[in-house]
Amino acid sequence: MTAQPQGGVLRWFLSGRWQAGLSIAVLFSLAGLVPFLAAPLFLNCVALVALVTIQAGRKESLEVLVIAGIASMLFTFNPWFGVIFALVAWLPGRLLGEGLHWDTQWSGVVWVLIGLSLLILVLMLWVVPLGAGPDFWQTQMTQMLKPLTKEISKVQMAAVLRMAPLLPGIMAAGLVLLWTLAALLASRWYERYQGLDRPQRVYGSLELPGMLIWLVVATLLGISLLHGALAWPLQNLALLVGTWYLLQGLSFVHLWFAAKGWPTIALLGLYIALILLSQLLLVLSVLGILDRVFHLRQRLLRPRS
Repeated sequence: MTAQPQGGVLRWFLSGRWQAGLSIAVLFSLAGLVPFLAAPLFLNCVALVALVTIQAGRKESLEVLVIAGIASMLFTFNPWFGVIFALVAWLPGRLLGEGLHWDTQWSGVVWVLIGLSLLILVLMLWVVPLGAGPDFWQTQMTQMLKPLTKEISKVQMAAVLRMAPLLPGIMAAGLVLLWTLAALLASRWYERYQGLDRPQRVYGSLELPGMLIWLVVATLLGISLLHGALAWPLQNLALLVGTWYLLQGLSFVHLWFAAKGWPTIALLGLYIALILLSQLLLVLSVLGILDRVFHLRQRLLRPRS
């Protein structure tokens, strides 16, 4: 890997395949051994693999796969950790890196996010349950909640079990958000490694493909016409598609704040509000749909006469 004069820790990380591979292996092993740190550590693993792909190249990315995969097995004394690393950390990171390399903005990453999340949804709907359908996920949730039966009420238990069939969509949606953060991190790290102080690939430029709106129409129409087990896959798909448009809505908000010159603290306040009021997520998803249908960002950026 060719080092640049800027970068600090990034320069060290990208200065050789062994540094990159072993660093990623340590983070991935800790993610498996320390559950409460799993999400941020896993996020960094995916982002670092994407960074290696976009900066060092495809060959170096494959070398990191071999080094980190073997090291993960040795660190955890579990031979399956290498396989898990390849599937859940290296593959998404590699594809996100390819998406970042493909386009100077976000269109490549958007297609990777769509493809990966649809694959995960299909696996969660049919492959993992082996055709058992929503009953499989209700059984899994019941088993998970058994230790908590004395701590939660029957009403709460019933509410959670009603949500259990939507676990495939929820998991796919959560991964979309995590992969998006990983792509943002990798892009910013790459720019810092190149000595750029300000982001060149800003999140406000992210847009979903225009044709995707027909999938929204088809999904909503299917949910309204179908019932029971037939509607179950579409309900999960609706969650996933809503998450895609949540990204579009957030992108429009970022663009709005930048166009109006609002301070970063205001954007931070919005994200805090999203954490406290989850209903705003639906509002932003609808905003994303409206942005794509009515070209709101073009209207926002259009110079006034």
